[in-house]
Amino acid sequence: MKSTSTYYTRIIALSLIISVFILISCNKKPARIGDGIQPDQNLLSVSFSDATNIVAYSSIEDSIRTDATTEMLLGSIADPTFGTSVAGFYTQFRLSTNGHTFGDNPVADSMVLRLAYKTAYGDTLTQQTVHVYELLEDLFVDSSYYSNSVKQTSATDLANFSFKPEPNTPFAYDGDTLPMICLKLSDISTGLMDRLIHADSTDLDSNVSFQKFFKGLYIVADPVASGGAVSYFSLTSTNSFLTLYYKNDEEDSLSYTFFVTSNDEHYNVFNHNNYQNADPAFIGQVVQKDTLLGTSKLYMEGMGGVKTRIRFPNLADYPEFAGKKVVINEAKLFLTGVETPTVYSAPSQLALVNDDGDGTYSVLDDQLEGSSYFGGTYKSSVNEYQFRLTRYIQDMLLNGKGRDDHGLLLFIIGASGKADRWVFNGTNPSEDTLKPLRLQVVYSVLNE
Repeated sequence: MKSTSTYYTRIIALSLIISVFILISCNKKPARIGDGIQPDQNLLSVSFSDATNIVAYSSIEDSIRTDATTEMLLGSIADPTFGTSVAGFYTQFRLSTNGHTFGDNPVADSMVLRLAYKTAYGDTLTQQTVHVYELLEDLFVDSSYYSNSVKQTSATDLANFSFKPEPNTPFAYDGDTLPMICLKLSDISTGLMDRLIHADSTDLDSNVSFQKFFKGLYIVADPVASGGAVSYFSLTSTNSFLTLYYKNDEEDSLSYTFFVTSNDEHYNVFNHNNYQNADPAFIGQVVQKDTLLGTSKLYMEGMGGVKTRIRFPNLADYPEFAGKKVVINEAKLFLTGVETPTVYSAPSQLALVNDDGDGTYSVLDDQLEGSSYFGGTYKSSVNEYQFRLTRYIQDMLLNGKGRDDHGLLLFIIGASGKADRWVFNGTNPSEDTLKPLRLQVVYSVLNE
């Protein structure tokens, strides 16, 4: 096994000091390490172990709810590891004023959809092509929508718009410069624009009536051949809107704007194409479900992509713990990246939760201590994530939990609205120089 680090040497020293303190003053409990989980008995020794057996493997995430996200994702990434993914979204629109009239003999000139950037993920130098279709099914604000919820749309492509994501490059609009893309929609004479401008007054007297008349749009990107990025857009920004330009018998240059607010339904849809052109090792583990491949590499992906399961089987039967009364002073899980992130930056935060076995999960007791204690934040200096699992491991030893439990689930926080991905070392990577997925434990054995 690997030798202990300076950090854990210090932890052991600190634990020894605490042990002495307990022996001298048994009426006082330490307020830092192991507080609340140490039985009221004398400690016999303090030891260190990183020999814990771990079973881990990655799998495809079930569809995830995407209607509660604050940003809409649009674009495509052809990742050499994860294959090609495409992001699009459905959205309703609302009237800017109720009861609007387009005047006598209105004629549509054009329609422009403006989307305000938030950021982008991936290779922004690759050109993206976007298509827009009219939505033919109702959306309901009080319903839940998931990343694989496909709706019926018209066959007419209202836009065939190509662009390179430039979230930090302002676009000149209306005397101002704003980070946005502008999609000019087509099909004036017999399609959407013509129907909107000749809508009956009852269709324009309220948003409820209007959203039954015009159900919204579906915006989606073409798959890219290589590279690619996913752009994040804020639909509810005042800089995101749909404008219809028209004229009537009274004026030649008129416009009317439709907005999206938090009260209007919109949700992301993601297509990973069954990971057909992903890396063979990835396909073997994630698609073909060869869980033994988790010893080499493990994977995380947003957009309803990939999660990882982690278990510590038969922990109480390990030689270090079997037949002993043990206090866990500290237990930390380390996840080290396979490669230093460049184009595909590492997720800022990962989540680690208990799998309840019924399709739900629950928060670990360690997380209740706060994020600064629990961990999960990306550490760029060492290219890894760390989680403190002291209470979880202690509970497994005291109550036998872990012998037949469902383990832990690891996924990207906010994965329903993020395109992030990450590859990290498995439990036994092929090269000795690589740091495996590992649990390092500082523990004390109690006197009988």
